[in-house]
Amino acid sequence: MAKTKKTFDKELMYKKIMPSNIKKNNDNEKQEIEDVQDELELQNEIKTKIATSVDAIKFKDESSMFQNKEINVRREEKDEVILYNITEKLVLNKLDSTLKKMNCCKCDRCKKDVVALALNNLKPIYVVATKDEVEKKIKEYDKIGLQVTTAVLKSALTVRKNPRH
Repeated sequence: MAKTKKTFDKELMYKKIMPSNIKKNNDNEKQEIEDVQDELELQNEIKTKIATSVDAIKFKDESSMFQNKEINVRREEKDEVILYNITEKLVLNKLDSTLKKMNCCKCDRCKKDVVALALNNLKPIYVVATKDEVEKKIKEYDKIGLQVTTAVLKSALTVRKNPRH
């Protein structure tokens, strides 16, 4: 029988003969690792920027947390006519001061419960007007402030007795 010729790996032999190639490969691997780390840092920066911009949008207007998105559409344009619940704005204006005085929980759930109860006990006042006119209407209806304060106080007491969290 004839002797079989052993096969050998050319790449392995080349790496053994040429040690400078190993250094180049290591340098390439280090460069790839640095590139991946830089890319991860950029992604983390982008995520942080997105998160902060989302938080800024969420808390831009504190009353937006309570707005009915279908009805109380707020536009930045001054000439746009909007449907607006003045009672809701009056309740929101009284909310924080009342919660501080009553020593109530200030979490979002309790705030929303207090606002909902107060609005259910008050007569809604809807107006169709531009944004500038809405501010004037709010000042006109400020005379019902006593009713609004009473409703918010009663609601805060109810929620304080039976919080839902």
